[in-house]
Amino acid sequence: MEIKGKKVIVEGKEANRIYNKGAYGKFKGKKLYLSPIEACYLVEKGRLDAAIQQFFESAVKKEKDFEIKYLVYRDLRERGYIITIDKHFYLYQRGHRPPAAPSYIVMPISERAIFSIKELVEWLEKMDKNLIIGIVDEEGDLTYYIVKFFKLKGKFEEKNYEGSVYLLKDRCIVWSEKLIKKLEGDFMGKSCNKFMLLSLMEAAYIAERGAKIIKDGKEIGLQEFMKYAKKIQPDIEERYFVYRDLKNRGLLPKTGFKFGSHFRVYDGSPEKTHAPYLVHVVKSNYRAAWAEISRAIRLAHSVRKEMVFAMVENDIKYIRLKRITP
Repeated sequence: MEIKGKKVIVEGKEANRIYNKGAYGKFKGKKLYLSPIEACYLVEKGRLDAAIQQFFESAVKKEKDFEIKYLVYRDLRERGYIITIDKHFYLYQRGHRPPAAPSYIVMPISERAIFSIKELVEWLEKMDKNLIIGIVDEEGDLTYYIVKFFKLKGKFEEKNYEGSVYLLKDRCIVWSEKLIKKLEGDFMGKSCNKFMLLSLMEAAYIAERGAKIIKDGKEIGLQEFMKYAKKIQPDIEERYFVYRDLKNRGLLPKTGFKFGSHFRVYDGSPEKTHAPYLVHVVKSNYRAAWAEISRAIRLAHSVRKEMVFAMVENDIKYIRLKRITP
């Protein structure tokens, strides 16, 4: 075994034995080149002869975030997977190995790293494989998330509305029995016997599709309404952008406040099914601790829903994060 820069080189029968048994490293001619992560794992398993402490300490100095990467690599190898290292970690389905194509790219991350939605989108756009993020917590335990751009589609049809909606302070009210009945049929608003309450987003949506908004006895346009609503809910423009897009996709967004997100989203009748998605609206500069993201995904899973982030920039990108057990 020879150490040259960031690579560990093995030759002869030992090189063939190491590669054949687990597809470790890459051959260049008759020499097998191993990354420090691969070599350290082989040292730990007793398949390369070296002092583990000295080897580990040396690797930490040469490889950025070595311990985080090593713990993810080690965990997946211990689970019986073939994982190769190039620019990224490439994970193969069980029973597969090179020269077959890998199925996933794995990104090792510390729980102390900052979650950046824009960085996540950039990763997804650059990669031609499914993305798995392996989070290493402070005790060295692993949590895995599969991340993908997500297409949402439902069965609802968009409709037009007639009638008046009256602006209160932070919500709207409908008095017309005819409009109330139509909105009830579309599972919008909250009926209260003689009247119906609408959220600001619901009011904006039906106003955009024909209804009138009345403020202090006078009709106001949608632009004036949104200007007023923004004083109450500063992010209403981003939320409404997503709300309207979800409606265009045949989905029914309702408040997700009870679940700590902006929307719970139905793809069919709320009378017959639970909302399968929680959608949280964020701008492209959204950053958070991974603990917050973990909490959101865990909560979504506990109520049988999938966690989807809607990143609003010039358009909307829906990104689903789902916890998996490899």
